[in-house]
Amino acid sequence: MDFFKPANLEELLLKMQESSENRYLLAGGTDINVQIKNGLIKNAEVIYINHLAALNGIKETETEISIGATTTYFDILHSNLIKKHLPYFQASLDFFASPILQTSATIGGNIANGSPTADVMPLLLVLDADLKLISKSNSRKIPVSDFYFGYKKHVMKPEEIIFKIVIRKNAEEGYQHFYEKVGARKTLTIAKVALAGLKKEKSGKIKEIKLAVGSLNEFARRLPKIEAYLLGKTVTEIDYNKIDELLNLEITPITDLRSDKEYRYHVCANLIRTFLNQ
Repeated sequence: MDFFKPANLEELLLKMQESSENRYLLAGGTDINVQIKNGLIKNAEVIYINHLAALNGIKETETEISIGATTTYFDILHSNLIKKHLPYFQASLDFFASPILQTSATIGGNIANGSPTADVMPLLLVLDADLKLISKSNSRKIPVSDFYFGYKKHVMKPEEIIFKIVIRKNAEEGYQHFYEKVGARKTLTIAKVALAGLKKEKSGKIKEIKLAVGSLNEFARRLPKIEAYLLGKTVTEIDYNKIDELLNLEITPITDLRSDKEYRYHVCANLIRTFLNQ
């Protein structure tokens, strides 16, 4: 194992330009350290980045909140800025991991790891968050919905890193909200199913709706077919057989050690029904 600790962001980005087929960035280490211990990561180049101030912290502009990639979940859960502008986002992360892991796990690491069960992803999807990716020669902002294209596969170039996550201050404004993570227990659990939702109603009809699921596909994603079907409908006009039909097209749950695919499907359908009737 080859370890490297850059002195600053500039040195990190310079290092990222070097060719490497087995490179990992280490911040909180809650995923990577387990993989190294279990022998899943071997003979790798590991770059430690948790000390780089440029990648850490929660800041605001007139219209946006930005969260640095190495910001921990503890910092997000205790941020007055997040509490003021994005209280739904903050409250929904209350049961993320254990208090000890919350002080180490970083939001950028949770995203880069690419797990289908990542708690933060359904929330970022319904909030229409963006990711700012940077390299030595370039900087670009992409919607979080465009980041993955397969299981643990993302659009980052080898020389790029996640710099920060950007969410509009008014992303929750005027919406009814919903977040439920179903697992073996309330806390310290990996989600079997997760659903995040935002909706606005006018004259009893659904004016806007955003639904995103985790643990049901190779990566967390929105449910655009169901969203489109629900627009303009009242609760009494919703055909839940149609919801079931569309849900079958939008999720591909699997059977594994934690649950079976039929259970995951039915729980997701019930969560959608619960949200729509609240």
